[in-house]
Amino acid sequence: MNRLCDLSGKRKEIREKRVVAGFDGFVDTTVRPIAQTATASSNAKMFATIQEFGEFLVSKAGKSCSVELKVESKSLGGNMPYFSLGAGTLGLDVTCIGMLGEGGRAEDVFSALPCTLYPFTPPGESTCMEFQDGKVMLAPSCELSGDVWELVMKCTSGQANQMFSKADLIALVNWSELSFSQRLWQETYDHGLSKECCNKGQFAFFDLCDISRKMPEEVEGVLRLMAMFSTKRTTILSMNENEAVTIGKQLLGGCQEGTEIAHEVRKRYGVDEVLIHTLKDSLLMSSRGLVRIPTDFVENPVKSTGAGDHFNAASCLGVLMGLCDEERVVLANRVSSFYVRNGYSPRLEEISAGFCKLIEI
Repeated sequence: MNRLCDLSGKRKEIREKRVVAGFDGFVDTTVRPIAQTATASSNAKMFATIQEFGEFLVSKAGKSCSVELKVESKSLGGNMPYFSLGAGTLGLDVTCIGMLGEGGRAEDVFSALPCTLYPFTPPGESTCMEFQDGKVMLAPSCELSGDVWELVMKCTSGQANQMFSKADLIALVNWSELSFSQRLWQETYDHGLSKECCNKGQFAFFDLCDISRKMPEEVEGVLRLMAMFSTKRTTILSMNENEAVTIGKQLLGGCQEGTEIAHEVRKRYGVDEVLIHTLKDSLLMSSRGLVRIPTDFVENPVKSTGAGDHFNAASCLGVLMGLCDEERVVLANRVSSFYVRNGYSPRLEEISAGFCKLIEI
């Protein structure tokens, strides 16, 4: 825990770590579905869990229904913005290239991001239904015609290649929801890394997001693309339980256990490190072995949208600062649970103070 406690004293070193993230961006309307409307004597009752809401919907099959929504907030959304919010608040130097606005100007909803912003197209719109045990995201598919890499180059004044090649860590997220992700990830490799020497001291971090709608050959294709990144950088694939199980079903003969899935992904696709985070525990498998640590479960979350992205942001801080595998997972768990419990992105001081108290005890 000593190195975790010491992190807050290394702000300058952390600020020198360059992260370049791409490529999504959404405006999220966060809602809670109402199970029972308010009366003169009682407040409205929300659907507590996804299962409860699902059972309600099933009961309306063949009958139709309407669902009243309590709007909680309208805010930035998308995996890259949430990841960047978490990473930037922790002190990393983050550059975002994404769906943040039109004409090179980021929309106001993204103005609070502690990052350098390069918008290449307007954000998508999504509705996030939050429950005590998770969330359901509703969003139209995002499609762009033409050469999307050209848009990326234009918004960065032709500097995207150098940004990716010089970054200490590249973060490519939300592959599943953007029809053009595979092309952009391939272009990132082709133009940013393919001619670079292998440097395992630099990192390429990936989060596919919900791949349950994707065909097995598509998922296979993006994993093989990660293998190409592995020839140039240390690659890290982060998955939640749903994503890991989907890969297990589609590509790994139906295996469902996290440790086995992580092992097979590393073995078959050459991904250097695999992170799997669930409601119960988080694991990291690498050439150094396996670390598995229970999560700090939050029974009544203030905000769950973006929790996985904050887990990812903290894990990236950990690897960039040379923490050991156990420390990286502990840090990621702590940042994610803080975010869920309090509803905002923690500063490093708020996290490291807790580690210092543990050492004193």
